[in-house]
Amino acid sequence: MSAQGEGPYVGVRQLFLRFPKCNLSCVYCDTPREWEDHQKCRIEKYPGSAEFEEAENPQPSSAVLNIIARQKRIHSVALTGGEPLMYAQFIKELKSARFPLYLESNMTLPEGARAVKDVVRYVSGDFKLEGQCDFKGQYDRFFNDTARSFSILRRTSFRDCFCKIIVTEGLDVADLTHAVEQVKGCISTLVLQPVTPCGEARAAGATAILQLQERMLDLVEDVRIIPQTHKVWGCL
Repeated sequence: MSAQGEGPYVGVRQLFLRFPKCNLSCVYCDTPREWEDHQKCRIEKYPGSAEFEEAENPQPSSAVLNIIARQKRIHSVALTGGEPLMYAQFIKELKSARFPLYLESNMTLPEGARAVKDVVRYVSGDFKLEGQCDFKGQYDRFFNDTARSFSILRRTSFRDCFCKIIVTEGLDVADLTHAVEQVKGCISTLVLQPVTPCGEARAAGATAILQLQERMLDLVEDVRIIPQTHKVWGCL
């Protein structure tokens, strides 16, 4: 259990369910890439401790539902990774969870998005821009798949959906604008997240980020600048 560190729901208490592996490799990724399916599942002993006990992996959905049922006073269950939509069938099996499911996704797997659209209540969707990830020469395909996923998981009376775009130094404003134009009718909020410097990724300056916010306000009513807050106070 921890607190959400990103986006418009920053600070709410959540149980985090982290999935291994991802279909992308991004320059600012801060998640270990060496996870394998055969490794043990780690369960934090108590909130904020960074002390873990090991369990067999994979865990059946029934065991995960039991863990969720024991929680108290949490806002939702964060499905994070890695890329959770690689495990869409497992997520569907969590539909009866005691608390709402909060999906954190790179949004590049529209078939996975379609599979979970009636299960997740909150969607924190990234839109990855050219130069930020290794798209293996297929950026247009990933771009279009991302737009499709946002359309599938769009905001409804049942589900909130917002878009998070990582702002790096030298970001292509035209590419950013084109991306936001694809999803503006699907989201409640656009989050411009200044990158936490990592590897080759460097942060844009405050003036540049504020100028981006002003431009994006022409497309989306609610545009917020929100960095990774959990990095500040040291939670997982």
